[in-house]
Amino acid sequence: MIVLYVILGLIALILIIAALIGTKWNFEKSIMINAPLNKVWDNVNTLHALNNWNPWMAKDSNINIVYTGTDGTPGASFSWVSAEKNVGEGSQTIVKITDKSEMLSRVDFIKPFAGTGNAFMRIAPEGNGTKATWRMESSTPYPMNFIKIFGVIEKNMDKDFNTGLSKLKAICEG
Repeated sequence: MIVLYVILGLIALILIIAALIGTKWNFEKSIMINAPLNKVWDNVNTLHALNNWNPWMAKDSNINIVYTGTDGTPGASFSWVSAEKNVGEGSQTIVKITDKSEMLSRVDFIKPFAGTGNAFMRIAPEGNGTKATWRMESSTPYPMNFIKIFGVIEKNMDKDFNTGLSKLKAICEG
């Protein structure tokens, strides 16, 4: 009986912690690119351009991608379907473009977990190059948000953002 109380107590503790830490999260990463602003902008201002360095697109050579709308303008989107667990299924829609500085988009995830996030790519001249900043804001549903205390989201996002931004840098500097 004591074992049951201990297990119930641990479950209750996890649920309380999950309630206290909240569901929202964000991750941001920047990189300096030794290329002019215009060249970097050409590689971040459309969904086609983003997908040239998007780390998740490279994880599945059989990914199915469908583009709709006028790429590089608000309302344009692409959807993807992949059998790869870490790619899944979803869509990304351009929400706002600020010429030569920012693209805001909404990402709707279907698989492996349903959810919605907001992403942006911001670029700005810095020194002799261009600083590119990539940010994602989303949430993890309660009680799954408990994983936040282990840094799982940051660890995974850091790896993928490093891969993507490094590829963007190589494309722009090449």
